[in-house]
Amino acid sequence: MENKDYSGRGWLLVLAVILGVAALSFIPSTKVFGLTTEEVDILAALRPIEVDEAVAVPVDYVADFERLESELAAVEAEADSLQSVAPASLRWIAVEEELPERRILLSDDVKPLRSSHSVPIEDYDTAQVSRFDSFVDKLIDGQDVRVAFLGDSFIEGDIITMDLREELQAIFGGRGVGFVPCAIPFEIHRTSVRRSVSGWTAYSLMNTGAIPASYRDKFFMSGYLATGSRGATARWDVTTVMPHLDSCSRARVLITSRDTSNIEININDTLKHQFGLSGADYVRELYVEAPVKSLKMKVLSGNVMCHGASIEGGRGITVDNMSIRGNNGYTIFGSGVAVNRQVDKLWGYDLVVLEYGLNGMTPGQRNYSKYEAKLCDMIAYVKRSFPDAAILVVGVSDRWIKGDGGWKSMNSVEIMTPFQRRASQSEGVAFWPMGEVVLSYGGIGAFVRNGWAAGDHIHINFKGGARVAKPLADAIRQIAYDRLVEREGKVVDMAYPLELSPKDIYPLRREVEFKTVVPMLPEEDEE
Repeated sequence: MENKDYSGRGWLLVLAVILGVAALSFIPSTKVFGLTTEEVDILAALRPIEVDEAVAVPVDYVADFERLESELAAVEAEADSLQSVAPASLRWIAVEEELPERRILLSDDVKPLRSSHSVPIEDYDTAQVSRFDSFVDKLIDGQDVRVAFLGDSFIEGDIITMDLREELQAIFGGRGVGFVPCAIPFEIHRTSVRRSVSGWTAYSLMNTGAIPASYRDKFFMSGYLATGSRGATARWDVTTVMPHLDSCSRARVLITSRDTSNIEININDTLKHQFGLSGADYVRELYVEAPVKSLKMKVLSGNVMCHGASIEGGRGITVDNMSIRGNNGYTIFGSGVAVNRQVDKLWGYDLVVLEYGLNGMTPGQRNYSKYEAKLCDMIAYVKRSFPDAAILVVGVSDRWIKGDGGWKSMNSVEIMTPFQRRASQSEGVAFWPMGEVVLSYGGIGAFVRNGWAAGDHIHINFKGGARVAKPLADAIRQIAYDRLVEREGKVVDMAYPLELSPKDIYPLRREVEFKTVVPMLPEEDEE
């Protein structure tokens, strides 16, 4: 009897199965008998993973307050002895900075214009003079004020903060881009500063597995750390994309050098100075006074850790953008509280802004009480890291997801904002519902149509950032105006209702529904 060869048919069957499954990849998710089918992607495991930072699984940091208190006790016990070993700030005065006295501000100087996009800051601090009021008082008194604006990829590249910084510096003084990290593990587009690095190894709190154990407690709240040895260089160049970014008069570099090292600082490719650092396991500052167009740092010998540099000038406000891609805010717990305290002692933060939330959201979920508890822990951690700073929680923006029939709202503002507001109330800090600003323009869909946001219907761009920054600056100006009016004894002329303060208004608005699409409004005072 003849044995037939069926192997060819077997291969045809395998090929048919592969083609059939591959064809399923082109069928979108749909509903059948009330059940939602998911898209099939047979090649997904073979493709390079492209992480969408807005929906990535977050690093699961936890608030270890026992470790925090232990570190703080060590910091306080060793503070005096550390200062005797090596100075925390090494200074080079190449050209002494002239700080002319700023004229006294009057209420009319800071009064914001009324706008259909105005949204007030809600201050839940019950002290007679709240921390946020004290921050504003320093602003209007012409003192040096520093802001750490912490966030996720929503503010990456200096989005929002670039325009906020310009708005506030134009009124309250100050110059420069502020803090910029040294080296980070990926490239970002940023117009407010140009940065180039060579010879560094960059680490991120979002990738703990890549961080050597000896560096894990050396992260500042900025979330990035770079290590380098002889030959490593970093350069920061000032830009003029905003009027107050140039004409800077000082530069500051944050360095940790456990062993003896030598670092060369080069200003504008003309002025050079060498800093000799003795070994010390804490953060030090290389401080330079000179007109700064560019700052270059080169490691001549030794091994150092660099957090970044700040370029600034004048007397007034400095706004530091500290965005971490894919972050839900939990990386705050991965920062070393001792490092945070050391930097705070050098730079003195007056306000810490927390812009998180979208990365913690899941389509279909409506209860975020666990995130609310985490946010309370974040606020508590920041309070211990920066004990003299006010805290401002920024509510989530509008976010859409793609489903049957196209893009639809995730109702992120309606769902997440009440949990963020309640955490702010519980911890007695300030809150600003950013989502209401975005909705006042018609939501993120309107931002996309106008070219103010990316097609993912999540991330705004620089044009969108300007639309958000202006109302936030105006909300700060409104508080400054109220404080000055109180000093001057005038009748208050507020942009917001007199009958009720934000503290009275907003607890009543927790259950507000934002399902109605706000109509597109003509552009106004956007120049």
